Amino acid sequence: MPFSTTQIRPSINSRLTVRFSGLLLLKPGPDANTCEIGVHRTAEAPHTFQVMLIINKPGQPPTLLRLLTGPLTEEFNILVQPPITGFQIFERDHGPFDRSDGHNDAFDSRWTLDMNALHEGVDFNDGARPVVRLNDGTLYTGNLTREDLGPVLGQQNTNGEPLFRIAADLAAAIDMRHGTTVTLSTGDVPLLELPRSGEDPGTTYTIVLVNEPPGLGGEDHDEFAEYYQVLEVNGAQIPEADRFLLDYEGQPVTDEIPCMPTIINPPGTGGDN
Repeated sequence: MPFSTTQIRPSINSRLTVRFSGLLLLKPGPDANTCEIGVHRTAEAPHTFQVMLIINKPGQPPTLLRLLTGPLTEEFNILVQPPITGFQIFERDHGPFDRSDGHNDAFDSRWTLDMNALHEGVDFNDGARPVVRLNDGTLYTGNLTREDLGPVLGQQNTNGEPLFRIAADLAAAIDMRHGTTVTLSTGDVPLLELPRSGEDPGTTYTIVLVNEPPGLGGEDHDEFAEYYQVLEVNGAQIPEADRFLLDYEGQPVTDEIPCMPTIINPPGTGGDN
């Protein structure tokens, strides 16, 4: 089943936000209205996976807690109890998404690249496992690339299709209501529970999942091509002739470098929440 969708615009000021950056693949989980996040671990260019928690207390500068650095050795869970909406994705309308339309919502999740739209039936293999699991939140585009980058997507020996702009990273808003708790754990071992005991009720949290090169410099490489190391259709790697290439007319810099997460959204009727 595909992700459930919502036309309700998520808040960028939700009590809890989960940010996704770098080589991550989001797909519907085995349970209804959940998300499974594959963490690419076999990239040819070095990438480092980290989980961080940013705590914003009223009237104080943010506090950063590093929860995990290095490859996952077991599943990482972000469990909301009780679930509020379940995991869903924000789409402003039900019509086709025209990337050239200047009236598109910048938060629309469809700015990201859907690998299933490029390769029907695609899935990630063990090169993106163990996974992160999330059972709640509304997914939206957290950062759009600059208009002057001009991304073009196409297969070998084709002119390609202009994408105009793409999601450089993604975010999920979780509206933690009174009585809601969020448990972070690795496997069956709890790490932390939000909200933390005794914390100001106006405190907000950001969980950052990042899988990027360790620095801004380093050897140039094709980030999009890295995904084909972990993608399969019917258990087989995708032939090079069928793979897509992502090119840019401009020069990406800093946070505009699209070492971007992608989604795998299978066809079907996900329904609205």
